Amino acid sequence: MPRLILKNADQIAEVIPLSRLRTTIGRSARSDVCIPDAFASRLHAEVRKEGDSYWLQDLGSANGTRYNGTPVKSSTPLNSGGEIQIGETSIIFDEEKIANISSSTLITDGTDALDPSQTISFQLRRLPTSELLQGQFSSRNELLGLISKVGVALLASTGLDETLNQVASLVFEAVPAERCVIMLRDETDGSMKIRIARIRGKEETIDEVRVSRTVMDEVLKNGKSVLTADAQHDPRFASQTMALSGIRSVLAVPLSVDERNIFGLIYADSPTYEATFSEEHLNILTTLASVASIRVENAALLEERLDRERLEHELELATEIQQRFQPAGPPELSGYEFQGISFSCYEIGGDYYDFIERHDGHMLIALGDVSGKGTAAALLMSSLHAAIHAQVSTESSLANIVTSVNRYLAENTPANRFVTLFVAELDPTTGKLSYINAGHNPPLIARANGAIEQLSSGGFPLGIIPGAEFELGEMQLGTGEALVIYSDGVSEANNLEGEEFGMERLEAVVKSNLKASASGLRDKVESALSAFTKTAPANDDITLVIVKRI
Repeated sequence: MPRLILKNADQIAEVIPLSRLRTTIGRSARSDVCIPDAFASRLHAEVRKEGDSYWLQDLGSANGTRYNGTPVKSSTPLNSGGEIQIGETSIIFDEEKIANISSSTLITDGTDALDPSQTISFQLRRLPTSELLQGQFSSRNELLGLISKVGVALLASTGLDETLNQVASLVFEAVPAERCVIMLRDETDGSMKIRIARIRGKEETIDEVRVSRTVMDEVLKNGKSVLTADAQHDPRFASQTMALSGIRSVLAVPLSVDERNIFGLIYADSPTYEATFSEEHLNILTTLASVASIRVENAALLEERLDRERLEHELELATEIQQRFQPAGPPELSGYEFQGISFSCYEIGGDYYDFIERHDGHMLIALGDVSGKGTAAALLMSSLHAAIHAQVSTESSLANIVTSVNRYLAENTPANRFVTLFVAELDPTTGKLSYINAGHNPPLIARANGAIEQLSSGGFPLGIIPGAEFELGEMQLGTGEALVIYSDGVSEANNLEGEEFGMERLEAVVKSNLKASASGLRDKVESALSAFTKTAPANDDITLVIVKRI
């Protein structure tokens, strides 16, 4: 995996794997790579993956970024061994493959069994191998052969279902049972669920299974093994279930790796008079269960880990797809500076921002905030992105774009989901901004004379009323003035005491830093936000878009 090797002024190296589509570098704690360099901007630079290549881009830093000694003015391709210089920090881009070290799991063949203490049920007690070999089986070689066969067979198994099927097959080989049922505890609700139910000589699973509740309680609650040679007349286990099923002989043993944690059971029965179970059959099945318990638990853990890894992989793909929706970099337009940044409070988020150049040379600037957080919000955000781009390609007016997107979202999203959106169209020649605010936080206009104006709402959020109408506003952006658009993750960010950052603080930061560049203003807002929230966790996605006329 490609990686960044950081070296600061003290020549202390740190290795950062490039596992993300976009990796931000800067002094801010929100950056993916945080460098404590006084000459670095808070959001300084970004390494972005494009296909199989990696590119470096400066994010409008105050002191600039160098690559192999040359100032970075635009997206620059990275080569293995290339040096990125940020202030006094040197960062080497390395594409060398990192060795993949795999580890094997050693599965020991447990050979403990149960010591029968009663005629019907037997208290769970594990015995050492030496004790097992002392006369409990017809021959020493028979027991050793069983343990060896079970260990080898289960070692070859992989998934949980395959392991359990292998255990059921071994049960039929070891004892004269006609039916085998294996039950495991469901971790979600603690109940016992049938995982395997088979009849001797058949591979398919039994559709309907009846197992005596009394037998299950004896094994799972009391930790005992069960043996009865005549279940129909046994006063402890005679029941309607046994009578209806015609069961005569029953064996049941727990699955556990220790006496306190019984996570399942192996149940075997036979309806015939010819095949009755004996104490030796119980000992054999108990030995099999002792060896199998370790493998079954390992297989269950492996299944959980594979499921978790699959979900993590899908989440990584979703994150990468969502990051591709964000602009690769700010547009270049003579007389203007553009900056946008977004931080999700989860792996994926519901905030959307965009810069879209129109057919007539105008620039469309958008920032949307989907209700909710996480995966559901991200899916709706992707629909918003696609709908806006589709409408822009038709060369529709701004009002028609918003009306069409609203109708699409209202007809295709749940009633409890909506999107707030601020979208503006900039005429770069005149500085005229036409805008629609669909229920979004009022963006700020920082005037050259120090005044701060708010662009109020012009309609309902998108996705609520299919035929909603939206008010079109207009304003003029003069030289030295800035438009600041933000999501509520900025204004409603909480500190450790639960106090909100609020509009007053945001307006004060913008007003006092209006002379800075768009990237400098962005950094000042982010810095003030970080200083206010300190270590308090983000409670919403944070997105900021700045347009400045220079």
